[in-house]
Amino acid sequence: MNPDFPPLTVAFLHHQSELRQFLYRRVHCAETAADLLHDTYLQIADYPAQGQIANGRAFLYRVAGNLALDHLRAQTRQQARDGGDLDDEWPCLRPQPEDYLQARQQWLEVSCWLSSLPLSGRQMLYWYRLDGKSQRQIATELGVSERHVEHVLSRAGKLLAEKRLIDDSY
Repeated sequence: MNPDFPPLTVAFLHHQSELRQFLYRRVHCAETAADLLHDTYLQIADYPAQGQIANGRAFLYRVAGNLALDHLRAQTRQQARDGGDLDDEWPCLRPQPEDYLQARQQWLEVSCWLSSLPLSGRQMLYWYRLDGKSQRQIATELGVSERHVEHVLSRAGKLLAEKRLIDDSY
């Protein structure tokens, strides 16, 4: 080895392979470990106080470890900004065409069935299911008995369930 090399460069050349393994264990990527090893050399090559360092090997490990930590933090921030790694199994949030067609067909069936109901029965269903009114409120507004509202809603729910237009828990 050339005696004209600075002490940290000599230590770097001597411990280069173990530093590469150290960095690989930190970042789990051979290419990134090689890049960080190169960055480690660039950090120590022009270090002004090389003669004041008591343990060159420990200093090299500290510089390499700090660079690896900076790299991992930057990678974490980048993934947070980007929303993480892309995955082939990432589900599409939009409905698939066949799901869309099935839902549209089901809606057309429900809409057709609702239009075949008498106006008062349709109104009861809308108020009960969409507006969240109680059977008592509906009966009061329509001027019918609460039992009649209960009967109409129960019958409508059973018919919809038989046609499999809604689940059975209506």
